[in-house]
Amino acid sequence: MAIVHPRTLTAGTPRAGASPARAAPVDEESFCQDVSLMLQSGLTLLEALKTLKERTPSRRAAPVERLLRRLEEGESLSQAMQGVGGFRPALMASVRSSELTGDLADSLQRYGRNAARLRVLRSRLVSALVYPALLIAVAALVVLFLLVYVVPRFAVVLEGSRQDLPTLSKLLILVGRTLHGVPPAGWAIVALLAAAALARLVQLVREQRLEAALAQLAAHVPLARDLVRTFAHSQLTRSASMLVRSGVPVLKAMGMCRELLLARERAGLDRALAAASAGAPLAAALHAQGIVDALGLRVLRVSEQTGQLDVALDRLADLHDHELERAIERAGRLIEPVLMLGIGLAVGGIVVLMYLPIFQLAASVG
Repeated sequence: MAIVHPRTLTAGTPRAGASPARAAPVDEESFCQDVSLMLQSGLTLLEALKTLKERTPSRRAAPVERLLRRLEEGESLSQAMQGVGGFRPALMASVRSSELTGDLADSLQRYGRNAARLRVLRSRLVSALVYPALLIAVAALVVLFLLVYVVPRFAVVLEGSRQDLPTLSKLLILVGRTLHGVPPAGWAIVALLAAAALARLVQLVREQRLEAALAQLAAHVPLARDLVRTFAHSQLTRSASMLVRSGVPVLKAMGMCRELLLARERAGLDRALAAASAGAPLAAALHAQGIVDALGLRVLRVSEQTGQLDVALDRLADLHDHELERAIERAGRLIEPVLMLGIGLAVGGIVVLMYLPIFQLAASVG
């Protein structure tokens, strides 16, 4: 049975902890799962990282090699991770805390499971956002083809009949001729812009930033904003719970996870944490800033009394996950028929406006 998988490191965007020029981003999910598995199997940390380096393709093994060098020089894993770069602050804080408690393997396993859970949920959200976008893009191309190539040819036939055309048909012909009359240089510019957009899309995919870019874009779309916000809250509570369980103080844990929220909510989280630091109950402070709803307020308020904030945050994350899954299912059932209806009306409307004068001519001749 293989202990590790050759998928530990991937290309991406440099994260906090190092300069972009030298920090190779790490696939933290695979890194944590593989290292924790080897530690639980009895290997030392150095042996685990050496094994990991041997099983990792050479072009992706640089971060592991730098970790090994720093560990051999006497640094702790958290210090080495900070020096190497490419690791998120939340992971480094979790490792730093586990080094004090001696449960590094369990801490890495928790982080890896958390990353895997968020990845699955993020993929579902992105899929729910991408499908409508693809339908709209295909519909736009079909409509553009009809307007540029089909409508002008019909216009020649209709004008040859010398009959009075309906106003909407005249408008359709005007739009079609305008687009058809665009010079080749204009379409070349459009093609270059499309190629640039495609190249940017490929770059985002290679750097594993497509999901984040789509989430930021969807945050400005009314129908998708609530989905993205719910997912952001799920990430916040799940990641904070994992850090608290690893021994990180709750206020510090939530502060380290602030980047998981939408940009417009981060200031509210900062104010809530500042109020909690000044002595206000955390649950009330988060509720006052809209970070948690009434149910979250009650759950956190009870957990503050029992001292089980990590459990409460996990439960809130579960609630957000279920809410997001139900919202995605509802949106899928609603968006597809609405889009198909809209596409049908657009394409069908163009066809009807082209054939309507012919029907009128046939009726007058009859």
